[in-house]
Amino acid sequence: MKFLIDAHLPQSLVSFFKDHDVVHSSELVEGNLTSDKTINAVSIAEQRAVITKDTDFYYSYLAKKEPYKLVLVKLGNMRLKDLKDYFEQNAQQIITLMQAYSFIILEPERIRILE
Repeated sequence: MKFLIDAHLPQSLVSFFKDHDVVHSSELVEGNLTSDKTINAVSIAEQRAVITKDTDFYYSYLAKKEPYKLVLVKLGNMRLKDLKDYFEQNAQQIITLMQAYSFIILEPERIRILE
């Protein structure tokens, strides 16, 4: 599974997806200033699921099925430690779900499949 983690999330989340091809937007040519349009294009060209907090991707996915796949993080404002704990506990489930589905939403009490 391939992932692209958006600038709204810390680069440290890459470590929770061991054995997978994961890039953070900071590693792209334009870094964290990479436009949503470019992120969508990279996602489609490289078949990467975008992990983001940015709801613009939600609307883009509904309207145009862009990006390739989407993991929308709707966990509210939480401390970095809590965010890392969430991903540590749920990374394998996220990977498994994204192999079968194209759009999931991460919520504090559940992972919702929107397919």
